[in-house]
Amino acid sequence: FQANYGYLIENGETTQLVRDVSMAGQILEVLAKIDAIGEDFSMDSGTCGKSGQSVPSMSGGPHARIREIPVGGA
Repeated sequence: FQANYGYLIENGETTQLVRDVSMAGQILEVLAKIDAIGEDFSMDSGTCGKSGQSVPSMSGGPHARIREIPVGGA
């Protein structure tokens, strides 16, 4: 899984911004580790395609807190 950015939460405090976040895990295990979801929902539109063909696509959602997941980033 990837995200543009995330925040580390250590001992209940937001400690630092992490850019170009990569998270590791099996999807069902990761979903089970979500313990908080924000009320801030946003979507971004774009396109997805290849070989000169494209279709509209969207991505987004609220912020979520996932406990105890391996995270890497810049």
